[in-house]
Amino acid sequence: MKINNYMLQLSFLIIIIFGGTFVIHLIKTGEFLLDQIIGFSVGILILFFTLIWRKSSKLS
Repeated sequence: MKINNYMLQLSFLIIIIFGGTFVIHLIKTGEFLLDQIIGFSVGILILFFTLIWRKSSKLS
């Protein structure tokens, strides 16, 4: 179960770093950064699948 907590921490860290950079750059220049959007999306996907994994491991 420890790996699940590490995956949650990793996903939140990715979301904060890439999402924060995206928002700051969007406010300052008005441009969308594709690499930041991709990084943010990867963080969301990791979070989503980690939560599914946690729920399924609690059921069994």
